[in-house]
Amino acid sequence: MKRRRAAKRGLTLIEVLLAVVILGISSSAILVGVSRCLAVIRKARHYENARRFLYRVELEHPLDREDIEASDRSGSFEGVAGYSWTREIEPVDPEFRPGLYRVSTRVLWSDRGEERAEEVTTYVYRPEED
Repeated sequence: MKRRRAAKRGLTLIEVLLAVVILGISSSAILVGVSRCLAVIRKARHYENARRFLYRVELEHPLDREDIEASDRSGSFEGVAGYSWTREIEPVDPEFRPGLYRVSTRVLWSDRGEERAEEVTTYVYRPEED
């Protein structure tokens, strides 16, 4: 009588453990990637909102070349929490460039306890009156 060897079926314990380890590493890498993508999307959304608010400041508080002078202004956006704005107007170099002003408009917000800002700087020339 010949003994028949039982057909080898299934996986060994080492193969199963190796598959579980590979699955765990790959799933954790995927989760890290997804969380980073979500963080980038959140930051991009804040910067997009800040750009819209910069345009809103320009529309609601336009600069008049006739009345431009060194000053600081600030405010918040009605109906929107967490965002504020500042505008600084300063002469560039009154001695050598009279009438040239730097206008810096900045939108500020807080993202997870960290202060963020988006700023636009423009130059405005108002000739000196003789």
